[in-house]
Amino acid sequence: MPINWKERRALRDIEEHLAAEDPALAGLLRATGPARSGRLVRRVRRWVLTAAVTLVALGMILDLGGLMVAGILMLSTLPVLLAMLWHPCR
Repeated sequence: MPINWKERRALRDIEEHLAAEDPALAGLLRATGPARSGRLVRRVRRWVLTAAVTLVALGMILDLGGLMVAGILMLSTLPVLLAMLWHPCR
């Protein structure tokens, strides 16, 4: 759920007060924020890529066109999925 401008301003004020009181802790918190989203993106990318390649391989081995098409569709939607995860709607 997106936050409104009042909540953003309140969070910004809290961040400024924290930075004034304990700059070392504020620096650590700023440094760990983007890393979590990066790990999530890498994890999703790995799972989707693994599933897509598995579907394509099974489709080729079992000679089932539907599995190959599903794998190719998953591979083609991977950039869109990653873009949505990397830049969530605000």
